Amino acid sequence: MNKHILFRVGNQTFAIPISSTDRVVHIENLTIIPDMSSHIIGIQDVEGTITPLVDLTERFFSEKIQDLKKSDTIIVHWKNEKIGLTVNEVLSVETYYENQISDKVDMEKVEGIPTSYISAFVQTDEKIIPILDPQLLFDDEQAKELQALLKIEQINDGH
Repeated sequence: MNKHILFRVGNQTFAIPISSTDRVVHIENLTIIPDMSSHIIGIQDVEGTITPLVDLTERFFSEKIQDLKKSDTIIVHWKNEKIGLTVNEVLSVETYYENQISDKVDMEKVEGIPTSYISAFVQTDEKIIPILDPQLLFDDEQAKELQALLKIEQINDGH
């Protein structure tokens, strides 16, 4: 049995193993950083840690989330750090059995989606859901940008 968070990016449902996540938060006190890639929304303080936020709708489909106030952000473990994946909506937490999860078939694209960051697929009664591997979501250049944001230290004003 494996628990997954199901979420919507655009019109597509995706899953991520709950073991790869820390929590779900809403965007509050967002700081926008100029001259970053379009999929990077900015940074936010999440319990004392500066956390970069990535718009997955922009990252996957080149369409920005229209209303960030109504979106959800899944804080995930990425390269021994935490980043936020901002999605249109978190749908649910589901438990899947091994026989429902199929390993990714070696192919370059599934319905126009590059599959390098998809680790497997879940077969439900209604549809097939790609399972994302947060470690593989970004190429080297995108990863460098996120790592630069992760180097920003928490500002302590002494209060």
